[in-house]
Amino acid sequence: MVRTSLWLALLIAASPAWAINMSGFKDAPITRLTGEELKAFRAAVMKLLDDGTEGATVEWKAPKSPFTSKMTPGKRFVDGKRQCREATIESDARDLLQRGVYTFCKQANGEWQFRIPGARTKTK
Repeated sequence: MVRTSLWLALLIAASPAWAINMSGFKDAPITRLTGEELKAFRAAVMKLLDDGTEGATVEWKAPKSPFTSKMTPGKRFVDGKRQCREATIESDARDLLQRGVYTFCKQANGEWQFRIPGARTKTK
């Protein structure tokens, strides 16, 4: 549930035109963010995945909403031809708390995308 909620939130931020059932977000801290804050949070996660030092925690606070997230980049690895990275993300919105270890893989366009557990890149 935790992994799914963050993945869906990042997916929505990356592709706002997609129509997705939002009922799964009702209890996620990320629901406290405004649209602009969600874009900024996504950008912070992407920067962390690109440039973050393994094990060094970075804190991000929403400018207006009661939302704080502590993000710690983890190990890098290769899955097929894709560069991947783990990250621990803990988000707190006063009355809501969510923590998980997530895996992201860099796509051909340079964007990081949540890696669906169990999914692997096919190699020829």
